[in-house]
Amino acid sequence: MNVIQFAISEPEPALIFPQTTTHIMRTDIRNKELSWLSFNERLLQEAEDLTVPLLERIKFLGIFSNNLDEFFRVRVATLKRIEKLGKKAVTIMGNAPQDVLHEIHKNVLSMQARFEHIYQNIQHELAQHHIYIINEKELDVQQAEFVRNFFRFF
Repeated sequence: MNVIQFAISEPEPALIFPQTTTHIMRTDIRNKELSWLSFNERLLQEAEDLTVPLLERIKFLGIFSNNLDEFFRVRVATLKRIEKLGKKAVTIMGNAPQDVLHEIHKNVLSMQARFEHIYQNIQHELAQHHIYIINEKELDVQQAEFVRNFFRFF
């Protein structure tokens, strides 16, 4: 009986990342708060898209607004607490909290202006279909009673 032997050499360990990426500067990594704002901006894009049904577009604005409220309650509040740590905060985050807060402020101002523009356009389109968004102070007595009764069951 013939025995065939193969010489199998040990494989070289594969590099998962090229060596050039082992020295990534922290500034090359997008801050998670700014990344989250970019994600939320996608909701504005959907609300702006005329191919999206009108009532869906207003829902996207509602989600955007709700997300932004939560963002400030949680993430911005946390950043402000971290900012109080001073130099220690930069070590923890990799970025100065005040720099991140400045970027957030700049981005949010831009998004809020865009939100208002989109909202005004959607309100105009809704009005063309006899759909109006009003606040509770604009309800007449009969409408207010209807709303109270309607939501009493929820």
